[in-house]
Amino acid sequence: MRANPATIAADLRCVSQLFSYPDAAWALQPAPAESGARAASLLALMRAVDSIVLQSEYVRLFISAMPSLPCPPYGSVHLEGSVMGRTTVELAACYRKYGLVSEETADHIAVECEFLALLHRFAGRDAETAADCRFLVDHLQRWAGTFFDLVDRHDTLGIYREAAAFGRSVVAAVGGVADQFETAGSLLQ
Repeated sequence: MRANPATIAADLRCVSQLFSYPDAAWALQPAPAESGARAASLLALMRAVDSIVLQSEYVRLFISAMPSLPCPPYGSVHLEGSVMGRTTVELAACYRKYGLVSEETADHIAVECEFLALLHRFAGRDAETAADCRFLVDHLQRWAGTFFDLVDRHDTLGIYREAAAFGRSVVAAVGGVADQFETAGSLLQ
């Protein structure tokens, strides 16, 4: 059975929301319309947690903890051992091709999933977009599993552990759909 690209894109947007800083604006964002019940339920569960408690856990896991950050949400940390590595620069260049510039680092899990959701909707249209989609999927799949494992190990609320399980399933699903686009892109050449 082939996954629906619109559903995969909505689920990627949901992963982006689940791993974005939970401020007041975040709390008002609706769940992506085409995401399934599991995604909407996770967002609702997360939003039901006291905002101070949720923000504190987010900061502890993903922004600042002593003596070290338990769950760095940046691909370059997992792939290269530091923030803003070569892969971050490559991702930012890819984003710029499509007019996206982010205030957050290009390889932050939320940014990467959000852009991949956008690109995923158009990946079957031409070979270049399909290749860029494959590049992003490959990048994400090389490090996201390690990131989700760390979230599993260090989350004290349990809600980020559930978000990691959902994220793991979405990252696995997007790989199969990217294969379809890559094949379609080669047929367009």
